[in-house]
Amino acid sequence: MKKYILVSFLFFGLFAQSQTKIIAHKSHSGSVKNFSKAYKNNLFDINRSNFGGPFIRPLIYLDTVIAVNDSTTILKTRHANFCSIDGTIDQRNDSSNYTYRSETVYNHPLFKQKNSIKSIKSDNESQYYYDYSNPVKDVVFIGFKEK
Repeated sequence: MKKYILVSFLFFGLFAQSQTKIIAHKSHSGSVKNFSKAYKNNLFDINRSNFGGPFIRPLIYLDTVIAVNDSTTILKTRHANFCSIDGTIDQRNDSSNYTYRSETVYNHPLFKQKNSIKSIKSDNESQYYYDYSNPVKDVVFIGFKEK
């Protein structure tokens, strides 16, 4: 019985191993020349791998916050269609480089209509719905009290 359990753990342990595309290609008798051909022609779905690179945070900008009523808030965001490795804002201001979205947030403690713009901007950004890429001073607030 112990042997069967040990063999089953070893068998399932094989499936837990992970490797990059180039290591998998080389381990199956692939050469570097064949790998570059496979990569250029997107064979075997090879372009979807990040080759073990670090996570690149998506650039999401909060443009406008609209208070509909005390419990409903609309967040107007734009999501960049490009990546920035170091998190800096690129000079790509062309609107075709962004996807514009509206998100509705309900009963968020920070985005209530009774809160003033000053208190929202001075509050800790960690309470926001998401860690946005732009500073709070660039966000337009509509429907909130001025002071």
